[in-house]
Amino acid sequence: MSKQQDNLDLAELKGKIAIVTGAGNNGIGWGLCKHAAGHLGMHIVAMDLHENLVDSAQERLRSAYPDVKALGIACDVTKPEELATALSTIEAYFPDSEIGAVFANAGTLFHKTILKSSIEEWATTLNVNVIGVVNTIKAFLPKMQNSEASSIFCTTASVGGLVRGDGGTASYQASKHAVVSLTESLSFEIASRSPQIRVHVLCPCIVESALPKNSKTNAQEESGEFDANDIHPSSPPTNDFAMTTESHAQQVFDLIAENKFYLLTDNIRPYVNHDYPFEALNIVKERMENILDLTLDNAGAFPTESGDVKTSTLTGAMFREARKRKPQAPE
Repeated sequence: MSKQQDNLDLAELKGKIAIVTGAGNNGIGWGLCKHAAGHLGMHIVAMDLHENLVDSAQERLRSAYPDVKALGIACDVTKPEELATALSTIEAYFPDSEIGAVFANAGTLFHKTILKSSIEEWATTLNVNVIGVVNTIKAFLPKMQNSEASSIFCTTASVGGLVRGDGGTASYQASKHAVVSLTESLSFEIASRSPQIRVHVLCPCIVESALPKNSKTNAQEESGEFDANDIHPSSPPTNDFAMTTESHAQQVFDLIAENKFYLLTDNIRPYVNHDYPFEALNIVKERMENILDLTLDNAGAFPTESGDVKTSTLTGAMFREARKRKPQAPE
């Protein structure tokens, strides 16, 4: 079996540029920026939708990692012209540095069923999560192909892009299935012509993030209900089972070093301090078995005696334990 690339020595990335979209709001992208700067010695370009977010990211990175350069760029990934301008800005700011990694990470999420979601929410989700990734590929990949140096191009999907659709995030999961597929296509397209570029798709499980809240804020700003000047980096909600963005980034780069294409970042030790994983591979396997049998098992949609949440995917040890810990309503 032919692979696109061999294992990567992460030390090769030192002094190169890491470009991360969706990096300004203390989520997955922010964790990737900090790890790339602090552990790998990479220069950082933190991109996000709003000036306040990237200005804060730039300031925090420069303060924490003075030995590397950091640049914040406000950019809407759904607009190719803004990505083209961003590339020109990066080339001018880092005239002597090559791109070592691009993380097409910007995303949005609305927790709604198909019938309760609006077409506008679907359009936003697909434009940001899918077209935004395609635009990012088109903006930066040609520049990376012109270099013979080893580099990484990584898209952000979700574990939701590998498992079956469930009851409350249809638009998000549909978009993430698309990201998995288009990244597989990208890997195949450049396997022989650009083997120096290692292509990966990131499929996180549960990571500290305020993505739903931020997505709502961005939609309100777009509609004029919220002033962009009032948007500042938000703190993700606490979760006993989630990975921190820092530990998640460590797992991402560990998997990259092992030449994994699907960066399936489960909630396992040493990246968390508990023994209640998402059990992602088991759920992926269930979906594959359904496909091979040409059936769809909807057992999870029906009530159970224990009153478990109706779901086809949130069934692993993490969620069983979370339901045990949930306070019981008084009789």
